Parts: sequence; structure tokens; C-alpha cells
Amino acid sequence: MYAERYIERPRHIEVQILGDGGGNVVHLYERECSIQRRYQKIIEESPAPNLADETREAMCAAAVRLASAARYRNAGTIEFVLAPEGEFYFLEMNTRLQVEHPVTEQVLGIDLVREQLRIGAGGGLSFTQGDLRPRGHAIECRICAEEPEQGFRPATGRVGVLRIPRGANVRFDAGIRAGQPVTPAFDSLLAKLVVWDPTRVGAAATLERALTDLVILGVPTNVDYLARVIRHPEFLAGRLHTGFLTDHVAELAAPDASQEAEAVVAIAAALADADFRRAAFAVPEPYASIGKWCN
Repeated sequence: MYAERYIERPRHIEVQILGDGGGNVVHLYERECSIQRRYQKIIEESPAPNLADETREAMCAAAVRLASAARYRNAGTIEFVLAPEGEFYFLEMNTRLQVEHPVTEQVLGIDLVREQLRIGAGGGLSFTQGDLRPRGHAIECRICAEEPEQGFRPATGRVGVLRIPRGANVRFDAGIRAGQPVTPAFDSLLAKLVVWDPTRVGAAATLERALTDLVILGVPTNVDYLARVIRHPEFLAGRLHTGFLTDHVAELAAPDASQEAEAVVAIAAALADADFRRAAFAVPEPYASIGKWCN
């Protein structure tokens, strides 16, 4: 029998590190990963909001000490649980790149995949700790095939229409295309929507616009739910913890809408898509050449 300390309203903070295998390790600062459903992250950002500088420095230093002692060689992530009082505790280490690594890339301007390959090839680190200068704020949303209104139940279907948001400082990493089936054989993650801005407020506004512009028809997704989280006052204030979605479940619920209204919206979105119109209404050859004389 053993006992663990219970932490109320904890935050999930992780530190990205790179090690060359010879004890030389650098940290690439922290990521906030507290917005979770079913203990899985769906929104991550860097830097962590409302994190005291001394706490940030202590967490990053602890991560470097751990990886250095192990003579770690690779990209990796040291994960911590942060108590409201400022104390933090080691949770685990992930010996790989994680889904949320793009937010670190956006604030540091570093390609972590390239660095990982360089280390693997024996090239060591291409920069020192003093070379790293974080700038601005990045937020990532995980776009998943699921139904938030049904306990985040995974969903299946076929992607009928996919319209990717565009714009400055908007990044869409995806493994889907129009016409692709979404089956229960894989994780529900479809894509990652990542934005950057000089400020956190600006990043949140950019992300909300990008979520509004993102269209995925044919399979239920959490896109609308993510938009509601992003514009929630407590999220915008940076008052985050791992029970955030549970605490605000009523405010984050989807507004009431009739099935007829939902069908009208889906049809309008489909008809507005040029690829859909061509597939549905274009006349194939040879009938297009024959014209009205065909029987």
C-alpha cells in the first residue's frame, strides 16, 4: 500500500528537451497542456499562461538535470504536475516528439524533426541554450473525429468536404483529404490547427477565426466545441487546470439546434464548395458534348 498527494485543480506542464547522448541537454521551454478530455490533451500552448518566471526556470532546470543524468540522446518531453501553490512534481518522460511539438517550433523558429534527425545521425545539437529566444505565443487545437455532446465518443464516416483555413501564422498539419474514410481502426485525431501571434490574446483570436473557417463535412468533429473553449472567459484569462472542461461543462455545451437547421447548414456548406459542385452537378463526357440532343 502506498499513498500519493492529492492535488486539487492541477496544471499539466511539460518541458521540451533535446539531448546529444553525451550529457549535453538543452530545454526548449514549456508547454501548457491542461485542457484535456478523458485525460487526453486537446489544446496546448506555449508559453504557459500565468506561470511565474521562477517556476518556469525551476521546471526547465529540473528537466535538463533529469535528461543529462540519463545521458539522453533524442528529442523528449519531461512532464510535470503543477499545484496551485507553485510546487511541481515529475509525472513521466516521453522519449519522442509529441503531438503538440509545433507550438514549440512556432515560438522558437526551430524545426524539431530536423534536430531529431541531426542528433540521430550523430551530428549533435546545432545550437546552445543561450541561442534560444522565445517570441510571441502559439496555441494548438487537436481536431478529432468525435462527438463532444456524447461524452467525446469517437466518430466514423467519410470526409465529404475539407476546407482548410488559410492566413498568416496559421498552420494546418493533417493526415486527411476529401473522400477519405474515417474508420474505428485508428486514433480519432484528424489534424492539428496551430496559430502564432505576438500575444496570447491575439493567438486566441486568430485560432477562433481559423476554427470558424475550417470545414470538415461527412464526419462529426470537435471543431465547434474547440471554438467555444477558446472564447471562454476563463480560458482567455489563462485560468487553466486539468478539470477545466468538467468545471465548465454547462457553458461549453452546444447551443440547441433542430436537426432541420443542422441539415440546412450542412447542405449550404457543401453547395458552397467548388469541388463538391463539380462532382455533384458537372455533366460527364460524352454527354456534355452531345448537349440537349441526348435522350
